[in-house]
Amino acid sequence: MTTQIKTPEAVLQAKGTFHLVKVKNKIAVTILEWIMFILIFFGGAIAASFANSFVLGFYAEANGLTFQEAETSTWALPLDLISRVVMTIVTIVFCVVYQKRKMITLGFTKDNIIPQYLLGLLAGAGIFTAAVALAAVTGALSIKVSSAPIDITLYLVLILGWIIQGMSEEVICRGFFLVSLSRKLPVAAAVVLSSLAFASIHLLNAGISVLAFINLTLFGIFASVVFLRTGNIWLVSALHSVWNFAQGNFFGILVSGNDFGPTVLSTTFNASKTLINGGDFGLEGGLAVTTVLVVGTLLVLFVPSNKDGKAE
Repeated sequence: MTTQIKTPEAVLQAKGTFHLVKVKNKIAVTILEWIMFILIFFGGAIAASFANSFVLGFYAEANGLTFQEAETSTWALPLDLISRVVMTIVTIVFCVVYQKRKMITLGFTKDNIIPQYLLGLLAGAGIFTAAVALAAVTGALSIKVSSAPIDITLYLVLILGWIIQGMSEEVICRGFFLVSLSRKLPVAAAVVLSSLAFASIHLLNAGISVLAFINLTLFGIFASVVFLRTGNIWLVSALHSVWNFAQGNFFGILVSGNDFGPTVLSTTFNASKTLINGGDFGLEGGLAVTTVLVVGTLLVLFVPSNKDGKAE
């Protein structure tokens, strides 16, 4: 019989809430979970790639382009982001069908979805803006309004793409991997391992550095703490999505080493202060982001909880 729970915190304490292959050795189960994570991530990525190819082919045909021309068009990136909905679907199917889990154990709460999502947007925008402000105060970057015209339709599709992309990575890394590891390992270990997995999927990104990898791990820890305190995948997904959107399409900063096109502002990095601004990886590769993520994580950790165990 499956126990009904309200938050992932309760999931971590409810042995037998969902089924996993029974392995007594904790090292063995950790390795098994890592294998599952790799298979799901790359399986989902391959499926998303096929979906993206289909959509790009349709776009090329509708606009009289070759497939190669469609791949290098301004629409290629937003369509790629949207195709990642397939990764979310693959992960949910695995958790529900194989692990016998309820959707609530992935953080898909039914109450206050819109207010929680809006809260996540506000939190994500706020913390990333704090990193930008810190870098600006130290002279590591300067900002001006972009003079490049913006295709409104393309911009709106990019926003949709970021919504989907943020959800896909949070469902995989937090809803699936973090909670799965937490059944067999201490919560702190599960948080660190799932955060390292999150950072690892960015290892092939342009401009990756040791500090960038550390910051990606810190973001994973921050998102994990928010997820465990709130029990809400909607909130943490919104935080992740707006972090990327604000970075790439508002401030005009590289997102984990990638340029995502149209932007409201134009940010220029001071080449002598790459330790702060992250250089070729974008702000995520610098100490400004390190600082706000450490402070943000500590704040979330010590926010008092209400009687239901959820952070205020």
